[in-house]
Amino acid sequence: MFRVLVVAFVVAVHILGVSVGISVATGAVLTVFHTSRELFFLLTAFVLSYNYGGREQISWRRFWRKRYALIVPAYIAWSLIYFVADPQQLRPVTEALLHFAGDLLTGTAKYQLYFLLVTMQLYLAFPLLRWLLHKTAGHHLALFAVAGAYQLALTLAIQQHLVTTGLIGAWLRYPDALLPSYLFYVVAGAIAAWHFERLSGFCRRHATLAGPVFALGLCAGLGSYAAEIAIAAQSPPAATAVFQPALVVETLCFGWALLTLSLRWADSGARHRRIVSAGADGSFGIFLAHPLLLQGLLALAGTTGVLTAIRSASGLLQLAALLGVGVPLIYGLSGLLVTIVRRSPLSLPLTGRRALRPAVPRLRLKSANSTN
Repeated sequence: MFRVLVVAFVVAVHILGVSVGISVATGAVLTVFHTSRELFFLLTAFVLSYNYGGREQISWRRFWRKRYALIVPAYIAWSLIYFVADPQQLRPVTEALLHFAGDLLTGTAKYQLYFLLVTMQLYLAFPLLRWLLHKTAGHHLALFAVAGAYQLALTLAIQQHLVTTGLIGAWLRYPDALLPSYLFYVVAGAIAAWHFERLSGFCRRHATLAGPVFALGLCAGLGSYAAEIAIAAQSPPAATAVFQPALVVETLCFGWALLTLSLRWADSGARHRRIVSAGADGSFGIFLAHPLLLQGLLALAGTTGVLTAIRSASGLLQLAALLGVGVPLIYGLSGLLVTIVRRSPLSLPLTGRRALRPAVPRLRLKSANSTN
């Protein structure tokens, strides 16, 4: 459930950011959904630490071989797909090849592919993260606090352009595709996995706080957004930028509230479990494919006049159309595409998962004393 919700946040960000201009109303909603990036990396670190954090013996060569065998083919395949989908990049050939090589190095073939580049860096650094968890056992609260202070200082430095020269200046100008830009969320996810039994118990005991905590996150994000527009006189696109100090608080609140919601869903019988499980299984493929379907849908909406009508509507009507219709439609179409691909030889490079094997029918054997 948590994975499905995070990917829905990602899809919403891209639909809002690409379909219409960022108005004051749109920027406010983007401020909420922009936590998807941080939650994505928090969840990735959580899964790795939950699966490998407590093991005594780990072959890191085998770990890296297994992890990179899933993500590298998908990264290359989708970088190529999105590169070809933009015909302006294909001529002349020499420049096109250099441009594609640059896309592979920077994760810029499409606006979501740098997520994979950061994930690959996390795989490489995971032995160090695991070592840190073991070395600081009993002091994880202090580790959490130090990482949080680092993240607040980093986002403030990015927001205020405190350093503009040298390697640090280059990092602060283009922080999106580098793992150190998300250190706190990686550490928080790893600590949550280490203490998951205690954390889940706490969530269950205090489930009624999920709503207020989520509201606190909303207040932090929207309050910061409003202050930057009203006091700092920033434009909505600038005020809704991802690296904001308030986003640290917003992400923690949303992460805890979504985890509590997911636990309550599981404890209450997990309604529509098959649908949610299918969404979770295909979430990575949906994440990879949804910009391509969005690009096609926008082209269709443009030729039919629908996109013009949406862009000329009021901000609230835009949000209603894009969130109420656009997000479920793109999510559903992406899920359908992934479901089809998962049963084909293209599953690994297009969804990051090995192909599903067809179910083998069970044969009913007659008992020994049965007659023909």
